[in-house]
Amino acid sequence: MGNESLISSLRQERDRFLAFAFCRADLLLELSENHKIVFVSGATQAIFGRSVKELIGTEIGDLVLSHEEPVLKHLLSGMVGGVRPNPMNIDFKNKSGKAQPLSLTGYYVEDLEKHYFLSCKIPATISATSPQTTRQAGGDIVHDRVSFGQTVTEHLKNNPEDKLTFIELEDYENFANKLDKDAQSELSETINSYLRASSSEANSAASFGNGKYGLISRPDLDIDKLTDEISRQVKDADPDGVGLKVEQASIALADSGISGGNAAQALSFMIQQFAHDQSDNFSLADLAHSLPEILARIKKTAERIIRVTEGEDFIIVFQPIIDLKTREIHHYEVLARINDETGSPQDFIRSAEDLNLIKGFDLAICRKAIRWIQDNPSSEYNRSIAINLSAASIGDADFIKQLTPLLTPLKDNPDSLLFEVTESTRIPDPVIANEAMQTLRNLGHKVCLDDFGVGEASLQYLRQFQVDVLKIDGSYIRDALEDETSAHILKAIADLCRKLNIKTVAEMVEDEETTQLLINCNVDYGQGYYFGRPCNDISIFEEPDKPRATGRRTGSQESWA
Repeated sequence: MGNESLISSLRQERDRFLAFAFCRADLLLELSENHKIVFVSGATQAIFGRSVKELIGTEIGDLVLSHEEPVLKHLLSGMVGGVRPNPMNIDFKNKSGKAQPLSLTGYYVEDLEKHYFLSCKIPATISATSPQTTRQAGGDIVHDRVSFGQTVTEHLKNNPEDKLTFIELEDYENFANKLDKDAQSELSETINSYLRASSSEANSAASFGNGKYGLISRPDLDIDKLTDEISRQVKDADPDGVGLKVEQASIALADSGISGGNAAQALSFMIQQFAHDQSDNFSLADLAHSLPEILARIKKTAERIIRVTEGEDFIIVFQPIIDLKTREIHHYEVLARINDETGSPQDFIRSAEDLNLIKGFDLAICRKAIRWIQDNPSSEYNRSIAINLSAASIGDADFIKQLTPLLTPLKDNPDSLLFEVTESTRIPDPVIANEAMQTLRNLGHKVCLDDFGVGEASLQYLRQFQVDVLKIDGSYIRDALEDETSAHILKAIADLCRKLNIKTVAEMVEDEETTQLLINCNVDYGQGYYFGRPCNDISIFEEPDKPRATGRRTGSQESWA
């Protein structure tokens, strides 16, 4: 074979190889031992805005966003030794410096001058539960607590050999106050990149806020090395050069002693407990040393919730909601009180939500309240009552199917029962939730959006959902007396709702001064200790001869959740 024939044959083989490669990739890269590009083929202009000639000789690290450098470094170092890594999404930058996500995998060949061969593909974009997801880059996202719990559950089915790790930066909130917004953002992106680089596959890292993180990784991942690197990054970001203590604890899923649905439920519960900012029921030290005790506690909690729900082992109490101008009772909010417990069942409700048992409890409340309406008719007094529904319930299609038949006895008097949708947990599917709300409204029941102003999606919810009433969170009411800005915000909310034909309720009304402020702000209704504490005897509020239980609250919030 002549020289020209040999060259032609080699070119043909090369072209055939490239053709096969491009079936799976948008770009092919060959890197030297020191990570410089020695060969590139594909959509270089579309991806980088540069020609092949411009890219040759460029160090690949210069093509990625700064916070992605540890991800790329981890990917390349992991190839040495003949390992072909799972695709990892990395944010490159185009000529203008804007992000261009690429999904990378490849192979390292020591016998070919220790070169790296990379396959790059533009990935499809997905998102996490929260609209403020920390990262969204073509298939690799840093999850919030809700979507991460779902991811862990799915991951457990096929990869029980992997491990779940929790990481916490101690006293992060005070530390973050020392940084400006750009420095906070850069540190957050860097930590997220290290987590993504260490994850076993796409969609297996989470940022819960306030210095708390979660990660699913291969069993052989050196977690101590990872946390040491995070600690170094935190120290570098600290203006004082001190940094923070970084704690971590891991669960080897296969060795945890839990399996099947119980495992998914237990792991999801631990994630929610860890992610809650003020949780006193979970610590990394407990996880590291007392996993069996934690699992036993979770099981005991779940059994108690089921027992209370199925046995209706709770009572309902009533708190009046007053028309501020007429001072007449407009309706009552129904609040649950768990038997053998004192005060608001906040921890009970949160645990029920975290263990995905809240829907059963909400239905039990509805059944008891509907029976009360049937057993306590009155031609003299208005006895309309409002039931709280968890966001997790109203966003579940099966819940409304179970609730609707329960409402049949009230078809001739639907005004007797209202529903308050609470944002104690994020609504999982706003479309399903709005359909459920409209089903209730079409049956004649009014729907109230509770806790307005607390959740990150309050204004978004007001746009997405058609409701009849909006309950303004008590923090706005409490601050409005002392802060002019809060008062202006309160009035703006009330005026907006008036234009949308939505009635407003203010929580935590403590005194007459607050009442007058609310009237001046055009708020319609008020609720608080000034008008009455929750009571299981509704006649206390109806009969003027009976003493009313009024008084100033001491920091606690009377609510179902």
